[in-house]
Amino acid sequence: MCCKSVLCGVGILAALLSPLPAIGLPADAAVERALARDAGLRALSERSRSLEESAIADRALPDPQLTLGAQGLPINDPLSSDMMTMYSIGVRQRFPAGASRRLSGERGTVLAKATGIDVRARRLEVALQTRLAWLAWAGASETAARVEAMFEQVEDLVELTERRFAAGTGRAQDESQAHLERILMERRRIDAATAIDEAFARLQRWTGPLETEPSAPGLPAWSRPAVSGTDLRARLADHPELAAAQARVEAGELGAEIARQAYRPEWMIDAGYGHQRGSDPVGGRMSDKLFVMASVSLPLFTANRQDRRVDAALAERDAEQAQAQYLLQRLSGALEEQHAIRQRLEQRRRLIAEDILPRAQQTLEATEAAYQSDRASFDELIRARLQLFELEIDLINTRERLLGAIARIAALTNEDPS
Repeated sequence: MCCKSVLCGVGILAALLSPLPAIGLPADAAVERALARDAGLRALSERSRSLEESAIADRALPDPQLTLGAQGLPINDPLSSDMMTMYSIGVRQRFPAGASRRLSGERGTVLAKATGIDVRARRLEVALQTRLAWLAWAGASETAARVEAMFEQVEDLVELTERRFAAGTGRAQDESQAHLERILMERRRIDAATAIDEAFARLQRWTGPLETEPSAPGLPAWSRPAVSGTDLRARLADHPELAAAQARVEAGELGAEIARQAYRPEWMIDAGYGHQRGSDPVGGRMSDKLFVMASVSLPLFTANRQDRRVDAALAERDAEQAQAQYLLQRLSGALEEQHAIRQRLEQRRRLIAEDILPRAQQTLEATEAAYQSDRASFDELIRARLQLFELEIDLINTRERLLGAIARIAALTNEDPS
């Protein structure tokens, strides 16, 4: 019994220190599925296309207007005509003030660019959330596998205590406690299965329903090297959310310039053809007429219109600048936090894997040997086994949290976690 337990414990320890390969549904495959079905990405892509089309339309002149008119109609007989009656047809074209058309088109293009960058940011967020859900599923699967192995060991202990009690070398309370531990471990099996189901359901929120439930994976071996905080902050500059925020600041500048164009006059030109049906005093036919007319706006009273709109545009630009600064602070703080978490979790993982677990394994081996020679009680044996079991579960949880920190850092620095 002792040798069997020792070999089982050594095998489990080796499995914990060497991450299991992901099978069934690798993390990258889950991310690809999530990106392919995410409606948020499609919404942003369509919004970007809408802004691009609108930018082209904003650069175009307003539609010309067709004008029809009649002048000099006799009051006593409006359906007749005299020498002063003229019917006209013409075209009117409006020219917006200054360079407002060009600037409006440029602003629309910049906003379309910002929304296009939002697509990249959304891809990073979807990939991150999918990876975190996948890690939770993988961690729950490893935990369940370890619980199942521990349940088998407890089953062995139940058989051992029953044989010893039947042979008259064991105590009834040892047998009773072994049965209790088996029942408690059965509860852990149910909890582990529940954790897998919950994690898999969260994963399917991103990947969509899977035709068949894939094999449970193990936690991956992401070996992305640790870098200093300074290097991380330098990489943060490539984050698409910051690039989109800067593009919106640029759009705010263009919006302020568009508002300033309202100080310039707006022009309108009318051109047309007039037909006179009456006769001149000597009986000759009145000649037809061509006419051209230009009108211009007079932006004289600007206090409550142009000035206000410029102030509003400048305030909007300042708001976008403040938003970009706030975003930089938030992302920098998140990056510093995840960097610190990664360092501490790596220290914790090493301590458990390289120091605590080997000691616990040695303690269990010594306790099993002592129990076989009646120099240790069953309480000491089960306590040693449960201590090793809890440490193995702790190592799985620590690795999952460490990989989660690596995934978050990779998303913040626009990189792949592996």
